[in-house]
Amino acid sequence: MSSDAEPLNVDVAVIGGGPAGYTMAALLAEKHGHSVVLVDPDPEAAWPNNYGSWLEEWETVSKRMAYPELLSECVAKRWDVTDCFFGGSFGTEFEERTRLDRAYVQVNRAELKRVLKSKLAKASECTVVQASLRARCVAPNVFDANLAHDAGGSDLTLSSGQRVRAKLVVDATGFESKMVARESLAAAGLWKDSTPGYQIAYGFTCDTRGHDPYAAEAMTLFDYRTDHITDAEWQKDAVDRPTFMYAMPQGQNADGSWRIFFEETSLVGRGKRRLEFSELKRRAERRLEHLGIEVVPGSISEKEYCYIPMGGLLPDASQRVIAVGGAAATVHPSTGYQLCRMLTSSTDLAATVSAELARPNFSPDTASAAAYQTLWPRKSRLQRDFQVFGGEFLGMQPVDNLRGFFAAFFMQEMDVWGGFLAGWPGLPGNENHESWYKRLQFGLGIFVRFPPQVAFALMYYAVAFSLEFGPALLRSFASPLFGEDEEETAGVKETRLRRRQVYVDGDLDAKFEVKQMLGEFESSDAVFPKDTAVTEQSELASTVADKAKADDADELETQAPTKVGAS
Repeated sequence: MSSDAEPLNVDVAVIGGGPAGYTMAALLAEKHGHSVVLVDPDPEAAWPNNYGSWLEEWETVSKRMAYPELLSECVAKRWDVTDCFFGGSFGTEFEERTRLDRAYVQVNRAELKRVLKSKLAKASECTVVQASLRARCVAPNVFDANLAHDAGGSDLTLSSGQRVRAKLVVDATGFESKMVARESLAAAGLWKDSTPGYQIAYGFTCDTRGHDPYAAEAMTLFDYRTDHITDAEWQKDAVDRPTFMYAMPQGQNADGSWRIFFEETSLVGRGKRRLEFSELKRRAERRLEHLGIEVVPGSISEKEYCYIPMGGLLPDASQRVIAVGGAAATVHPSTGYQLCRMLTSSTDLAATVSAELARPNFSPDTASAAAYQTLWPRKSRLQRDFQVFGGEFLGMQPVDNLRGFFAAFFMQEMDVWGGFLAGWPGLPGNENHESWYKRLQFGLGIFVRFPPQVAFALMYYAVAFSLEFGPALLRSFASPLFGEDEEETAGVKETRLRRRQVYVDGDLDAKFEVKQMLGEFESSDAVFPKDTAVTEQSELASTVADKAKADDADELETQAPTKVGAS
């Protein structure tokens, strides 16, 4: 397409073709009636990840979005109970099963995409463009190419040559977005950058002969046992770098075999504690062999290489680009749960964006500030600080401590542990965690149930974490000691001038390993480009950045962001 053609004029440009991009585009276009362009590099591609959810959460999301199709059409499988295995530590036998009387569902991701696409098709002003936006933030609200902001909106040039003029830009390209700047350590209240951890998992669907001990009527959330590993060196690695099996029985085939989705998972890790996909595959195969679950030859399908960045810094709230989903760091920092959190936050975010677009004195800067206030008000930031600590603690523990931790975790009331796993305003049980005194109550409630070894490990790590990163943990459950107001105040956070490269590149070794195992490896920067960190800016960029920063501050001092549609 010629770049001389007239630009496509829209209210919102949504960049990214995953669940977050399609959700935001559908909500803004079909529900709120705005003109939207959705930029998707491959609109016909299937979404690769398997998504699971507690049924109660999925029902809540369906009602909140007013999308009944999520329940009627987007549930692939339902289990009325959920099982866990934490045997092998603190006197618990390997065979002991922890059964949770709470239903779980597997999301039909193909149907979810179809439903969202049907919403786009019904909208009067929604255009899906097969392209990408190649832009990198190099200074506050300044990009190296193809994206430029001005007082009234933004100009975009897509990879197809299509030009777009949008009042607002929404980034749904994932956690490692090149367009989203991260907030400063001062804004985060940290002394040191807590870089992301990574949930790594190898999954596959197959036919099996037998399924015990994984009950056909249950979804198995955690199997943290290690009795399948007898080699001393391998056992040491399994203890130091724990993994668990996650199993979703799909049902029995006509020939008597069972269709099951298995996933060997490392909850969270980084550096030397980050598991390799090849090791996860090896552990999964050995686990099934030990359990006597025979995989029918040639039946394996839908291999999944799961890579979820967790934790890290939030987006800089002063930037014009509005992040959503992974780009907005809405992934649960302790568990990796993301879909229900994304759908819920997108619903509130779309309402805020719509209200801002309807203002007679519309300002892109004020609109984006209001969007970030909706996404991450002070109350949610304090709750997330607690979750980040949880993820950091879990990522450092040997398998014995993880078994003891989760055994105690699930001894609490269901709405308490369920609320922690959800951990987002509007989702079930979150009221048990959204205030400082509720978090303190939760912490004490689980602490008294811990085996002494786990209790000591938690106390020791809480002190070590606070000495290394600052008082974020203490501030999250003892907010009054810091004079903290859990309600958001006017203004925006300090601009982050430079983004750390880990937020763009992520764990490159993990990504290359996936490509190798899929047999598609290319030794080229075209596969996973290694961006060079920007260390110097041109005089012009610096001048523009300084002016943008000053203008944003002046604007936001006079017009406090309006919070609309939040739960």
